[in-house]
Amino acid sequence: MPANAIFGLLGCGLLSLAAVATLIRLRRLPVRARHAVMLAAALAVFVPIGDLSVAAYVRGVTGDLSMATLVLAGAACLAQLTGRTPIERRERRVLCWLLTVAAAFLYPFALGWTRFDPYWWARLNLIVLVVVVAGLAFLGGAYESRNLWDTLIDPLVSFYALAWLLAGVRRRPSNALTA
Repeated sequence: MPANAIFGLLGCGLLSLAAVATLIRLRRLPVRARHAVMLAAALAVFVPIGDLSVAAYVRGVTGDLSMATLVLAGAACLAQLTGRTPIERRERRVLCWLLTVAAAFLYPFALGWTRFDPYWWARLNLIVLVVVVAGLAFLGGAYESRNLWDTLIDPLVSFYALAWLLAGVRRRPSNALTA
């Protein structure tokens, strides 16, 4: 079985465990009982029922889960096991707003509900190229770091972008006066 299939099943198993832990309100049980219930649930999630396990059925419905989903599912499991919330309410609210706005904007394009791809339509070919090349470099292990962001952005390009934008702001008012 390929590594991505294993990762996908583990992610869907984690989501299933988070659902079980939340639905049965694991926090209300004594600590040892919490661990026993989660261990039993973990075994149940990965034991085949017929041809597939619960995790495989979940993966069949959802596909592979995003890192955001896995972080939130993991945080839900930890919260139910330990009784402590690993993600602050403020951070969760901001993350949820960002995810909602991104989904509302990007999913209609990804699902083909529009007649154009916003990147190509807006002639943002360079952005598409940078993201594709960075993704390929990351997948190919071209960098020492295993952090995807390191293939997309670094301090040097950040400073360049900021300086370029600030220089544009400084030039804009003087251009407006001469025009």
